[in-house]
Amino acid sequence: MEMFIEALKKKIRSNEGLSPKMQDILDASVALFSTKGFSNTSTKDIAQAANVAEGTIYKHFGTKENLLYATILPILRDAISEEAINRIRIIHKCLENTPFEVFVRYIVTKNVLMPEDHFQSGKIFFTEMIYDKERCKQFVDMIPPEFIQEISSILDNYKAKKEIVDWPNIVIWQFIMSILSGHHLTHHILLPDRKWDNESDIDYLTQQIVKGLQP
Repeated sequence: MEMFIEALKKKIRSNEGLSPKMQDILDASVALFSTKGFSNTSTKDIAQAANVAEGTIYKHFGTKENLLYATILPILRDAISEEAINRIRIIHKCLENTPFEVFVRYIVTKNVLMPEDHFQSGKIFFTEMIYDKERCKQFVDMIPPEFIQEISSILDNYKAKKEIVDWPNIVIWQFIMSILSGHHLTHHILLPDRKWDNESDIDYLTQQIVKGLQP
């Protein structure tokens, strides 16, 4: 199971403000939203998975939208914040004195070989983000400031050593993420049935990013 989804489930079960029945409803909602997507999940689906009456969902949470955005989103925000900060700090410490290409290859490898680390939690919101700017902002706001600061510190270090172009950090990160996002779009949405060579993909993506950011 994806680490963010697992962390979310643990937080739901450890929340003393939620009754066992409410926890069951939230567990079922997370499981369904992360597999079927928010738009394709009905309150009837959630009720059946949680083994409760559909009216129980309305009693405790109101609408399906309220269930997601007033209850699950804040819990997921905390889970993602903790996991993301811990992960980027480990990366920073381990790769602090390595060449930029090594850092990029590490990031690329994680993205290519472990897409499930991101897709399940993303699927909860993805459809809504496409059509609703406010919901897109809510998802983006889940990225903790400390995560951005760690990324900026890493990029500043490479710029100081003249290993990458002296662009604003947001532009550099946008460039990196656009390449990785394009990879995932092609592999998992446009051509999901095609057989891909992960090792070659990692090499090509790494060189795209490194050459594109050369000073």
